[in-house]
Amino acid sequence: MPKENRKHTRLTLHSKVNIQLGDQSIEAESENLSLKGAFVATADPMELNDVVAFIFSDLSIAAKAKVVRVTDKGIGLQFEKTLLD
Repeated sequence: MPKENRKHTRLTLHSKVNIQLGDQSIEAESENLSLKGAFVATADPMELNDVVAFIFSDLSIAAKAKVVRVTDKGIGLQFEKTLLD
């Protein structure tokens, strides 16, 4: 099993999220969350390096993020600032 180089622990978190990409609003579901990013399950196409607004629908958490990974199941996001900033 490959060693992960993560600095921040990931927590499993299944929550509805809203992603704003330009004038497009995308409903999705988070799979996991860390202080610096999240993985979000979505079928909506996004490109690497897209900058989005990321909002948890049922939590008071919002962040700007960059798409750093695209898979057939969703996208990996890297937050502009940690969730504690």
